[in-house]
Amino acid sequence: MTIIIGSVLCIFAGVGIGTFMLPLKYSRSWKWENTWSVGSTFGYVLMPFVALLIFVPEFNKIYSQTPSKDIWMIYVFGLIQGSGAFVMINLCTIIGVALGYALCISCIALFSLLIPLFVAHADRVTKLDGITLLIGAALLVAGLLIAGRAGLAREARTAAEQEKDGRKKRISIPVAAVAILWSGLANSMYYFTFEFQKSMKVTAIDKFGVEPYAWGFLNMFPFLVGMFTVNMSLMVIKMVKEGTLRNFWAAPGLGKEYLLGVSMSLMWYLGQGVAYPAAQAILGPLGVAVGAALLMGTIMVASNVAGIRTGEWKGSSPQIMRTLYTAITVLVLATTVVAVGNYLQQYVL
Repeated sequence: MTIIIGSVLCIFAGVGIGTFMLPLKYSRSWKWENTWSVGSTFGYVLMPFVALLIFVPEFNKIYSQTPSKDIWMIYVFGLIQGSGAFVMINLCTIIGVALGYALCISCIALFSLLIPLFVAHADRVTKLDGITLLIGAALLVAGLLIAGRAGLAREARTAAEQEKDGRKKRISIPVAAVAILWSGLANSMYYFTFEFQKSMKVTAIDKFGVEPYAWGFLNMFPFLVGMFTVNMSLMVIKMVKEGTLRNFWAAPGLGKEYLLGVSMSLMWYLGQGVAYPAAQAILGPLGVAVGAALLMGTIMVASNVAGIRTGEWKGSSPQIMRTLYTAITVLVLATTVVAVGNYLQQYVL
């Protein structure tokens, strides 16, 4: 029964994370930075803080007994990952949720695989688990290339239509490639916080009796605050530069626009901050294999269904759509292989 509950929670988390940018498509008077300013405020700060108050009421004492250097390092890595999140959301508003997620999430998975493997587990590269992970990495690269091919084909069609209408192409391929690579690298920074969480974990569990399921609310908060800091800073700069700051009080339909921003935060936080950590705790050892595969696979499928259903690929030829579907299939397979490799790494000598 536990595996069913854990699996359902992973799927729920994947749907939330994979579709949290969908509210941006229904915004009429705000720019994406306005909507995400509200979303990141709730999703990165307010909701996690409320969760701390509820599940770890003595969090302030735990933080005070944790070396300040450790908390600051977790925060710094949050700053770096926050820049990757900002780039990813910006890119998805330009190239679409379907293609943007396919490229960025698979790139994140690739870096999250390679960095731990070669930095902390280089001795496993020639073992069964390491070989499995490298096969998964190869499939991720293949999926990235196929998705990129579908995107290039779509952009070529779009560029031809824009040329007829006298419009310019919105983004260059080199810029998109750099954005995708940075998003993948920056969004894998949470791995580097593990070393700095050790003292906090000992204090929380051994001294204050914090339950394992509540640990995620405690260790993620300084990280999320770091993500919020860089996201909000970059968005304020963008809003001041483009004159969109006044949208918060002067744009029409403010009630709807604020609601869309809050909806983004709910979808993201309930998936990333609540459902997935709960699923990991419920699944236990199977969280690495079953949980990760279900989460990443569901994100890929949900984001592409959302993107396609909202017309991002409207007018694309059947051949282009077949290429996109092939890419998604390969990427889902890749995440499954990676999950198996991670499982083997933990439980096979």
